[in-house]
Amino acid sequence: MDYDRIEPVRRLTGILSWWSLWPKAGSVARPNWNSWQGYLLHVPFTLLFVVLLWVEALMSRDIEHTADVLLICLTTTALGAKTVNNWKYAHVAQAILTEWSTSDLFELRCKQEVDVWKFEHRRFSRVFICYAMCSVGVIPFVVIKCLFDIPNQLPFWMWMPFDFQQPGLFWLPFIYQAITIPVICICNITMDAVNWYMMLHLSLCLRMLGKRLSSLRHDDEKLREKFVELVHIHKRLKQQALDIETFISKSTFTQILVSSLTICFTIYSVQMSPIMQDLGKFAGMIQYLLSMIMQIMLPSIYGNGVIDSASVLTQSMYNSDWPDMNAEMRRLVLMFMVYLNRPMSLKAGGFFRVGLMLFTKTINQSYSLLALLLNMNE
Repeated sequence: MDYDRIEPVRRLTGILSWWSLWPKAGSVARPNWNSWQGYLLHVPFTLLFVVLLWVEALMSRDIEHTADVLLICLTTTALGAKTVNNWKYAHVAQAILTEWSTSDLFELRCKQEVDVWKFEHRRFSRVFICYAMCSVGVIPFVVIKCLFDIPNQLPFWMWMPFDFQQPGLFWLPFIYQAITIPVICICNITMDAVNWYMMLHLSLCLRMLGKRLSSLRHDDEKLREKFVELVHIHKRLKQQALDIETFISKSTFTQILVSSLTICFTIYSVQMSPIMQDLGKFAGMIQYLLSMIMQIMLPSIYGNGVIDSASVLTQSMYNSDWPDMNAEMRRLVLMFMVYLNRPMSLKAGGFFRVGLMLFTKTINQSYSLLALLLNMNE
């Protein structure tokens, strides 16, 4: 049926392409390390900002100040890793998206399938808008309030080779951060959303496959042809799952490593700061905390959707009209059901299965680290 199967992600890849984080249409299917536009955009912003933040964190002598610096430092470091990952593997994801949108294997063939796609696309768009608002909403709180601080304060602590609190020298680092913070925020949330959509669409394709398996009937003249086609779809989805894992593995693994620390340091900074004396900072930190929680919760949800959709394929095959099929078809169905017992899941860094357990482990780690910091502070 005539429906754009990857509609939400087209806007996201368009944004990433503008920021030189996604291959342009018609580009070669391999990593492109010679894009001077990418280096021109990200070296003065992402790389330089990360270096200045880490220098400030390493030179800090106070644990509370170090926690304030690491809030943004860890997130920006993860963004740097995601940027390199996209430069290296974005062509792999682009090939999968092209196949999903053009291949006849993944064509939506009934109104029910189109309705499922439309519903999930609308829900994904709402989730992304909520995540984007939580992330972008931090910027006004941390940037605008600095204009009224006495003495002068930057939105985020970073090392400078001069005393930026002097009136004549304050505006240079302030303007740099006022430009850099929106840039890294837009790039970060867009790359995250593309990763989530890849997992969402894979789970949708698995759900579509399950519906088609359960609808097989013994009196269908083209039963064998349809069954072979569904087996081929499953084979392609298994290969696509490996390619998607290649694309999201390192960036998700990096996010896991920094999320527990970021959440921990955010809660610690909120608890250590006087709320009534700086309501703007408190509101900004709460929004930042929500966005950091969503940053690890949403991939866990979408990754768990892949596991759930793949695990019900055996039941879907069993719900078909297989008892009345001929002996040859029953043997083929049995072999396919045995093959379906192999679990399908996505892993981050080859260690962590992307699912709801990943979210709970990250939150537990954050709580343990926070308790340790609070005990040290006492």
